[in-house]
Amino acid sequence: MEPKKVGHPERSEGSSWLVIKICVYLCLSAVTLFLSACATATPVQVSAVTQLPPGRLAATAAPAPSQTPTPVFSPTATLTPSVTPTPSVTPTITPTFTATTDTRPDPYYWSSWPVVPTVSGVAREIYQRGIAAGNDPHIFTVVGDCQSEPNVFLGIYETNRYSLGATYQFLQETIDYYKGSFSRKSLAVRDGMSAPTALSALWADQTACQPDESPVACELRVRKPSIMFINLGTNWLPGASADIYGKYLRQIVELIIANGTLPVLSTKADDVEGNQGINKVTAQIAHDYDIPLMNFWAAAQTLPNGGLDPKRNDVYLSTDGWDRRSFSALETLDALRRALSAVK
Repeated sequence: MEPKKVGHPERSEGSSWLVIKICVYLCLSAVTLFLSACATATPVQVSAVTQLPPGRLAATAAPAPSQTPTPVFSPTATLTPSVTPTPSVTPTITPTFTATTDTRPDPYYWSSWPVVPTVSGVAREIYQRGIAAGNDPHIFTVVGDCQSEPNVFLGIYETNRYSLGATYQFLQETIDYYKGSFSRKSLAVRDGMSAPTALSALWADQTACQPDESPVACELRVRKPSIMFINLGTNWLPGASADIYGKYLRQIVELIIANGTLPVLSTKADDVEGNQGINKVTAQIAHDYDIPLMNFWAAAQTLPNGGLDPKRNDVYLSTDGWDRRSFSALETLDALRRALSAVK
């Protein structure tokens, strides 16, 4: 018996043609259906703005033609920021000022100030205003204690006991100009006078002054001086505040200036208060008001014991000290007169 061959099962001829017919029919039906679908389908128009970049999936379906397409931007696109132009600004021009040089001496270095002061523009204005108001240009006066009485302060220049010599003969013109002022005792000079009492009506001359009128105010009214020396500070308590002294001194200075009289401050030879406090504050006030200061302290340094009397506790001046003080005041008067001579 021959072995049976392994392969496709035996098919009859009739069955084979039947299979072939069925396959041909199915193929023809599929082709017909495909052609029919392509002929009747409406093509979808895809807007360019709905195109997505490679690698990006659409979250929603593409919009219908009647809808407004929403643009889709690629996250990798480079955006140029909108820049608002800066408005044109007109630069502000800051004016340049030239500071006026302060020619006043520094009060910190008061001890090196000159003995005879210079006359500032402020001093000229004070003087000019006073002359216009009726002050006498030929009269000077003083406020001070017993060391400002005529017998020890300037009074000698209305006697026959002084001698200028050839070197200082030019000062005679000033002596003649202020004749009558040297020998007269001021109503603002009194033994024990201090800065506070110079402003007190209790210290005024009751026979010459009005009620409630201070010695300084009384002298200004009665004499109408154009210049007034302020010689105060010796009658100050040891260790007392120099700032308090300065407070009263400022009031005196302002009272004199208000009268149109030019105040002339002066340093002193003694240091009764300690640490030269009064001389320091006096220099500061002269600087602040821009008024003359006669630096008598500097003039007295060349005298024995600084011009002080050792027998009187180095508080009051010696005879040499009085003479030097009077001469320094005469030099100051001469400098003021010459500087103010053009002021009418």
